[in-house]
Amino acid sequence: MIHAMHGEDREVQAQVCAFNTAFEELDLMFRWDAHTYRALASADSDYGRIAQYIETQCPHLLTAYSAEFLCQAIVERKNSTIEACRQNTVQYEDSAQRARLWRARNEETARI
Repeated sequence: MIHAMHGEDREVQAQVCAFNTAFEELDLMFRWDAHTYRALASADSDYGRIAQYIETQCPHLLTAYSAEFLCQAIVERKNSTIEACRQNTVQYEDSAQRARLWRARNEETARI
């Protein structure tokens, strides 16, 4: 059960990373966190999540672009980076602590 939760958290972090990378590459001025991603979980797809977010948080974008155009552009960018984001997320909570300890030890060794 704990490993499943960690896996789910890791996937949420990977999804958030991929969406935020897409937003940045498209010069969109919004960023998601895990809470935002989970709040949009009732949508049935990435397109639905994006459309729901834009309609509620950035409706002004719909005066210049169609929801379909924005969703397609974001999803294409997101899908192109998701695997890299999955590989770069921390797998377990204690992995972050181990990484900090490893860096501290190596920085200490480098000074000697």
